[in-house]
Amino acid sequence: MVRLKNRWLLFEVIFEDTFHVSSSSSSSPPSQKLEALSTRDVYSAIKNSVQINFGDYGVGCIAASISVKYFSPFTNIGVLRISRDHYHIVWGAMTFITQIKTRKCLIRVLHLGGTIKQCQLSAINYDRDQILLLRRQAELRGDTEIVDINELFEQSKNQIMAIE
Repeated sequence: MVRLKNRWLLFEVIFEDTFHVSSSSSSSPPSQKLEALSTRDVYSAIKNSVQINFGDYGVGCIAASISVKYFSPFTNIGVLRISRDHYHIVWGAMTFITQIKTRKCLIRVLHLGGTIKQCQLSAINYDRDQILLLRRQAELRGDTEIVDINELFEQSKNQIMAIE
């Protein structure tokens, strides 16, 4: 019996409009509410990018093994599983993505691992750093509603550890 070997990509979706705050927001009309992305949106964007950049060959190589196992719309990080032989095709296609749905973005690979455990640990560390950064930014802006950081971190950690 042959064992299928996979690679796990931890990636971050960086949106152009994530931290855009206008100083005159009180006088301007409210902008459209940004729709949160789902795992399916990220999966289809990656698959479309592979089709555009690598053609039918690329899609044929990755079709059986690609799977977005986790994507958080709050921290915009995700975990993707791909076969070891073809991870470079997906990584290359991810760097060419400039838009998901109608939002301009870019995708940055944070970690490449051979096991899901290492990818989970990297995701938890990155999530913790991002949550603390968001808290510091909220404190500097003077936001009175600061969410309990420990609760948010525990929720994130539980979701990441539930990936199989």
